[in-house]
Amino acid sequence: MKLRKLGVLVMGLLVLSVLTSCRASKDQYELTNHMGKSIATFEKRSKAELELQSNGVYTMKDVVQVMAPDNEVTSVTLLKDAGDYTVFGVGIGMDKAEAEKKLQEVFGKEIGKTINSDKNATTFSYLKDGKELYASFDINTEKVVEIAYYNMGKTKEDEEAEITANNGELIAMIGDTRVYYNEAMVYLKSAQENYEVDYGKNIWGVDILGDGKTFGELIKDEVINQITELKIIRAKAKELGITLTEEEIAEANSYAKEHFEGLAEKDISRYLITEELLQQIYADNLLAEKVFETLTINVDTNVPDIEANQITVQHILIYNGNYNSEGNKVEYSEEEREEAYEKVKSLLTQAKETEDFKALAEANSEADTIEYTFGRGQGPKEYSPSFEQAAFTLKTGQVSDIITTDYGWHILYCVSDFNEDATIQVKESIIEERRNKMFAELYSKWTADYDIVINSEAWKAVTYE
Repeated sequence: MKLRKLGVLVMGLLVLSVLTSCRASKDQYELTNHMGKSIATFEKRSKAELELQSNGVYTMKDVVQVMAPDNEVTSVTLLKDAGDYTVFGVGIGMDKAEAEKKLQEVFGKEIGKTINSDKNATTFSYLKDGKELYASFDINTEKVVEIAYYNMGKTKEDEEAEITANNGELIAMIGDTRVYYNEAMVYLKSAQENYEVDYGKNIWGVDILGDGKTFGELIKDEVINQITELKIIRAKAKELGITLTEEEIAEANSYAKEHFEGLAEKDISRYLITEELLQQIYADNLLAEKVFETLTINVDTNVPDIEANQITVQHILIYNGNYNSEGNKVEYSEEEREEAYEKVKSLLTQAKETEDFKALAEANSEADTIEYTFGRGQGPKEYSPSFEQAAFTLKTGQVSDIITTDYGWHILYCVSDFNEDATIQVKESIIEERRNKMFAELYSKWTADYDIVINSEAWKAVTYE
């Protein structure tokens, strides 16, 4: 009798153990249970093996992405191989009807819907009590292909603003400022249009630096850097009391209106662009310019003439050898060298007598370029330093003796030993460089105050199509 009772008790413990194990397994794969935890705790409880990708962003390749500013999990994204992981009970591969039912129990009705042709997916946006969720469904199969959840403690003002504006998925956090898909796409599409004019539509997949990174990836990095700078500058402007005037705000709004009216309806719909968004973007850019001007106004503008002086010279070149089809030099024979040198001496005599050196050079020089304008240390790179040194010894209207470089023999004529217009331009460039350096030093100090977190999976999914 006692044994039988013991047996029942043992069986009861076994059943309880199995049920507890099942419940623990289910709980550990529900990733909302681990929000607000440290990365170490998240990994331990979810059994996810994460790798740090960038500041505050961790991934388990093709399984899950976790964002954890200040080592506190605030966002999880389920990727294509997420397996048993779920968010509010919704997992990859779940039917749309079942997923929507679960999400509406938590969030209520979605606040927005976008079609992403790049992913062949429709994305539904949900928002409630400071929580954001984006569920993407394959257009053909109507199954979940990605789900991103953010719990970042929005203010009531943030939530009210987003109920009336569908901004797309969160792309980056710069301090407390959030950058969403639609804002990032305004900058990216602008860059795309500019580069395609010069390089064509096939430039984006080219590895131009040979480091395995495509041109498209480089530009996306630059776009994020640009947005980051603008957001940090805007925050600092507020601290410093630098604001736009009513006239400047009107200017930003005018730019935004013109931009918005020039957009195609399909782009407005696809990239979730509003005129209000463009107003903010143009205001950010005008404010950044104003902050730059305000904080660098006292830069040293004294640039000595000797530092900026630009001279203009013309030259005649007679080669001391030939160049084959591969660009390699083939030395002249002794007889050919003597003949070439005699030609140079004859041209020198003519150069000292002529009143039109340029015409003489155009008729006789073997160089493609006749005239150069440059400052000290900036002479033509293809010639040896002797070319520049000789040029700076000449006064306006003087002709040099024969100058020898690796290419052959030169005769120089000084058009101007002080090209005023070019010198003024260089002075302005030097002052601008000083201002840029001053501002860069300020900005470098500011960045230490901001955590910058990029939603790498969402940004990586954006294409140039």
